[in-house]
Amino acid sequence: MTNDADELMQLRLLDDFLDGEDVEPDLDDLQAEIAQAQLAVKKANLRAIRAKLDAGADARVVPIDRARLRAQLRQAMSGDADLRLTLAARGNDDHDIDDLIDDLAELDNETGDRPA
Repeated sequence: MTNDADELMQLRLLDDFLDGEDVEPDLDDLQAEIAQAQLAVKKANLRAIRAKLDAGADARVVPIDRARLRAQLRQAMSGDADLRLTLAARGNDDHDIDDLIDDLAELDNETGDRPA
């Protein structure tokens, strides 16, 4: 019943406002409600971020031997013309090479064929 009474009061205030009667909106209350809503959203975002971090807490850090993987990549690029063309299409700057090294490290970790 309280919600119905609150809604009725809000409708009456709105009606009075639209009719032009002397109704002073309480700006401080409105600003406080907006601040509360913003805080609630920020807290929800923080909880979501913490949940993601907690979900990944069991993940282990895998060391990457970048020099070894870079050498393997260079060797593969020098011996295979098709691979060179494929990599040239992808790009050859340091960021692309690092991305490829990360991919190789991920594959190494998944297959477990080679030591890190």
